[in-house]
Amino acid sequence: MNTSDRDQADRVNHFDQAAATWDDKPERVAVMKTLSEAILRNAQPSPETDVFDYGCGTGLVSLFLLPHVRSVTGADNSPGMLEVLRRKIAESSLENMKVVQLDLQHDDVPADRYHLIVTSMAMHHIADTDRVLRAFHTLLHPGGTLCITDLDTEPGIFHDPKSAESVYHHGFDRDELARQLKAIGFAQVDATTAHVLRRPVADGSEHDFSLFLITARCS
Repeated sequence: MNTSDRDQADRVNHFDQAAATWDDKPERVAVMKTLSEAILRNAQPSPETDVFDYGCGTGLVSLFLLPHVRSVTGADNSPGMLEVLRRKIAESSLENMKVVQLDLQHDDVPADRYHLIVTSMAMHHIADTDRVLRAFHTLLHPGGTLCITDLDTEPGIFHDPKSAESVYHHGFDRDELARQLKAIGFAQVDATTAHVLRRPVADGSEHDFSLFLITARCS
């Protein structure tokens, strides 16, 4: 295993270890609900919409969107996170949701196509964002919508030292990300502030972090 693969394995292991208690933080659940509401307002999915949620984790966004769409496929590279989500699906007998273990940085793009792709607070954990964004473009039906929610550029204080081991990007510049999406072939790229989160940081102070929602159409 080379250094890059070892680093990736360590990051997956971090989320595997955190999976069992991931939903125990009310703040995390509330933030993901707020981001889900922003996605619904801006993407306006219909009962005929098939959704692909990349970096779905324990399904906090997937399960919020599910009543509003035809189906949701949750994808993540963490077996631990997916196991938690599988239990939720089984316990609620959700026939219109499934999960797949997938790492679009390394795996082939699946054959299925979707009307809406969402990825929420996941991109900053992805090293090769260009490859993943190109995979999203392939996975969308023509005219489909991509929704990305993540951190605006921040000074590297959002994550605690343990969580920071799984981070590749300290947020993103909206304009740079928009240019990247347009270069790949997306159109109608729009950005808005989805939420401002105030939280304590390592030095004991509190800091406001802006979370954006970027929507883009697959042309």
